[in-house]
Amino acid sequence: MGLTRRDLMLAAGVGTAGLVATSAGGAAAWSVAGPPESAADGPVLRSRNGRLRVDLSAGPGNVKVNGSSTGGLLTYNGRFPAPTMVVKPGDRLQIRLTNKTPTWTNLHFHGLHVSPRGLQDNVFAQIEPGDTRAYDVRIPKDHPSGLFWYHPHFHTETGPQVWAGMSGLLIVEGGAADLPGVKGLRRHAFGIREGGLGPDGGWADYTSLTPATSPLFVNGRINPRITMRPGETQFWQLGNIGVAAYYQVALDGHEFTVVEEDGAMVWRTWTSDTLFFPPGKRYGVLVTARKRAGVVLLRQLGYDQGKDQWPAAPLVRVQIEGERAQSVTVPEQIGDPPSWLTDDIAQRRVLTLTQAIVDGASEFYIDGMLFDNLTFADVIQVKLGTTEDWVIRNATSVYAGAPRNEQHPFHIHVNDFAVVETGDWDPLTNETSNRVRVTPQSVADTVNVPWNAYVRFRTHFADFVGRSVFHCHLLFHEDHGMMGVFDIVDAQGKGAGPDQRLPTHSH
Repeated sequence: MGLTRRDLMLAAGVGTAGLVATSAGGAAAWSVAGPPESAADGPVLRSRNGRLRVDLSAGPGNVKVNGSSTGGLLTYNGRFPAPTMVVKPGDRLQIRLTNKTPTWTNLHFHGLHVSPRGLQDNVFAQIEPGDTRAYDVRIPKDHPSGLFWYHPHFHTETGPQVWAGMSGLLIVEGGAADLPGVKGLRRHAFGIREGGLGPDGGWADYTSLTPATSPLFVNGRINPRITMRPGETQFWQLGNIGVAAYYQVALDGHEFTVVEEDGAMVWRTWTSDTLFFPPGKRYGVLVTARKRAGVVLLRQLGYDQGKDQWPAAPLVRVQIEGERAQSVTVPEQIGDPPSWLTDDIAQRRVLTLTQAIVDGASEFYIDGMLFDNLTFADVIQVKLGTTEDWVIRNATSVYAGAPRNEQHPFHIHVNDFAVVETGDWDPLTNETSNRVRVTPQSVADTVNVPWNAYVRFRTHFADFVGRSVFHCHLLFHEDHGMMGVFDIVDAQGKGAGPDQRLPTHSH
């Protein structure tokens, strides 16, 4: 999360028509008049009369990837990317999930502020091969609007299943998209992820993932094309829905005006010539095309995560052509910060992220604990209706004794947070330096934590009781231990629901 261009890099860093499928090779688009010039490769599923009912079948098979039939994937409904779901605040999202994969699975709705109990956003749910379970996700009427995504979250299988193709976009209508001047603009939704095409044309094995050999896909395509008119302003929503890649994104000769972060409208906009996307991150931005025709590229500039160096690559070709269009601007102040930012702090917590090599294999820890070893005594308990202050520190560095330097995208379920401070931290002396006090401009659910550094945020546990998790969103790290558990409890101390068992009690 960031305020200025420097902070973004350091700390993270509608009309009446819907999304429709048209020509191959395009990216997801919204259009208010006339045929859309490009669209997602796959269906877009929209709610009607307050409900979206979806049958999802997760399983293997040959799938069309970048226009070619490709084997070795696991997908939802045989689609890469998965179907895009579009709902409204107050809707019910009802999904019948059939598991045809060879392993256990479940569903997580990344960023949604819904109940973690039952079959809503319950990552402890277990759907064995061959089973069908019915999800009934009740989206609050005051739910933030923006870009979210969905993917499996069954422990130890999250990374392999997302890598194999099981992830898709989820849009909650409203918010920044309905601002005066923005409503009616042409829209694009970009689901960005790394891929695994092997030399034989099939999908590569998860263990073979490397930055140098992983092509980058936007809505299932390599370097798709969209069009803009000279001077035209469009609303773009972009999300990193892969397993490990980091993106530093720029559009040749253009700036982004950020109006949405992690599925919620910001209350104060900012402009930047780059956007930083650690795994799981999303932004909604306004982009105004230059006034002369030609082709510009939305680019991955490359990013050094520590262990992995993600190379530069083109993402989307933007063809500027046609008649001149009217540009749109928005004021700097477009909303109000949440009142809980000034609440009294009920609890202060410090979490430390570390790594070690054990018997030749990497293990990743939060406060020295692996997720698989957690007992009830290790579960953080937070009280419904309270505001807490959390510090996330990263000791995954060679300096601190780790096998390599690594950054960690920290993600928490159920409730957003607002970053209020960043800085450097010495894991050996526990001293902090280069402290930056941040005046929040938005909330987030994912924030990057560099090695030998910390991020401090404030979070409010508003509406739901139940058990959920926080973790590193590098999915290999999550599957290999870097995940913790918290219970949101009511005044009587009740929180976790049925089937919200820890791995030490049930797998």
